[in-house]
Amino acid sequence: MTYATPMIETTETMTTRDGVELVATLWRPAVDGRFPVLLSRTPYGRAVEGPGFHLDVPRLVAAGYAVVLQDVRGTGASQGELRFVSGEAADGHDAVRWAATAPWSDGNVGMYGDSYLGITQLLAAQERPEGLRAIAPHVAPAGLYECVYQPGGVPNLNVILTVSAMVLAVDELDRRISLGTATQEDKDRYLAAVGLPDRLGERLLELSERLPLSDQPLLADLVPFYSSWMSRPDPRDPLWRDGVVDHSRIEVPALVSTGWYDYFRDGSIGHYERLRGESRLIVGPWTHFTHERDICGRDYGDQASHAAVDWTGVHLDWFDHWLRGAPMRDRARVKIFVMGDDAWREEDDWPITRARRVPYHLHVDGTLSTRPAAGGSAEFAVDPGDPVPTLGGAVMTFDAFGPLDQRPLDERGDVLRHRSEPLGARLEVSGEVELVARVSSTAPSADVTAKLIDVHPDGRAELLTDGVARVEGLEPGEVREVTVRLGAISNAFRPGHRIRIDVAGSNFPRFGRNPEKGTTTLHGPSYVVLPTIL
Repeated sequence: MTYATPMIETTETMTTRDGVELVATLWRPAVDGRFPVLLSRTPYGRAVEGPGFHLDVPRLVAAGYAVVLQDVRGTGASQGELRFVSGEAADGHDAVRWAATAPWSDGNVGMYGDSYLGITQLLAAQERPEGLRAIAPHVAPAGLYECVYQPGGVPNLNVILTVSAMVLAVDELDRRISLGTATQEDKDRYLAAVGLPDRLGERLLELSERLPLSDQPLLADLVPFYSSWMSRPDPRDPLWRDGVVDHSRIEVPALVSTGWYDYFRDGSIGHYERLRGESRLIVGPWTHFTHERDICGRDYGDQASHAAVDWTGVHLDWFDHWLRGAPMRDRARVKIFVMGDDAWREEDDWPITRARRVPYHLHVDGTLSTRPAAGGSAEFAVDPGDPVPTLGGAVMTFDAFGPLDQRPLDERGDVLRHRSEPLGARLEVSGEVELVARVSSTAPSADVTAKLIDVHPDGRAELLTDGVARVEGLEPGEVREVTVRLGAISNAFRPGHRIRIDVAGSNFPRFGRNPEKGTTTLHGPSYVVLPTIL
């Protein structure tokens, strides 16, 4: 059903079980009636085209939906104190029940949205609120801990510091201005302190360099939980307990989607892997916040963007089926964009069952091949005062992210580079990539970073994915085996291309630095496992 009449916009208020008022914007068809509801819950403001809210609202309303965007507790016009992910399960349950019983609702509720708006769906779904029929989390983390740390306690520094400084702090200032407890002059002073308009990148790097990481006076008042996050790297700490998705309790189907350069890529794919059933997975050549065909000069072609796949239409197909009982036009369980081929492909499941996990060995002479290494070792220096700088990848920056050429780092002597011979035929890697490295160090603690790179015939070294692992408690002379998870990828290495693996001790500020200075030795046999499609 479609409605040619204009949509109505109203402000709606509900009360949680503990008496906190939450405020939402409602858009619905300008006719009398009850409608299925599409609900999003956000800490980022209720603008119709705001962060995390990337569907065409007028089109949703014209299709006969009531669309609700709610300020989560302690943000926007909602009361209470922001608990950032923790506590969203109970509030999400209450919000769904309110939306299902509202006078403009027909009792059927779906949830959608990106990032924080994605994890609020999963946390609400695990509470099994009556009326919730389906969810569609996009680029959604697995929990609060994954927002802040890599497995093993290495901080996702670039992401969490940038979000805290440029999103959460600014939103809190806007909130205080609306409440009369801060002024526009206060906000202007803060924005100047973080380097706007001309020194933002430089200033964020300066903030990243502060040690200890928990010491950020600029955020102490506006984002007080940042310090707690940085001082508690152990995932078993009670701080993280309430922000973990319990997939075993989720009964509704999920349309899970992410991008190969999203910093929550693996958590998002993990949602699908744990839910399965009627759930679906879509992975495109996107970052956390960019869904165009071109990422920093790398053009993935006509079919790559959200616009090309009709992102709103994809969601309408999903919700029309689960909220209205309409036949689903697209029955594909998994859709992946194979980079290199620059084309979409349907799969029966993920991981792809026909993928063969092939070890490629890192030889001491810098070659990479399926031939087992004879042994030997190579070393690289690690200096937290001069870390290997981040260049692209799954980062939150405004001009340098995704598949950037790694050649500007080639002159650094603290990176071990291993390359295959030029390929004689297409070779597809689709699945989880990991490096199994045998290392020793002159320091008691060492980080091992790894990058998977597609080297083009013209020399361009295109970054595909990266990862880090931290080794603690090393004794002098001890050789320890460590697994570095580089995460999921789908890339077809074309004939004439080379596969390259870079190994180093830092990738800063994407990952927080290890404070130890020393020399790390990579021993054979060390190898990277590439899930190869035959």
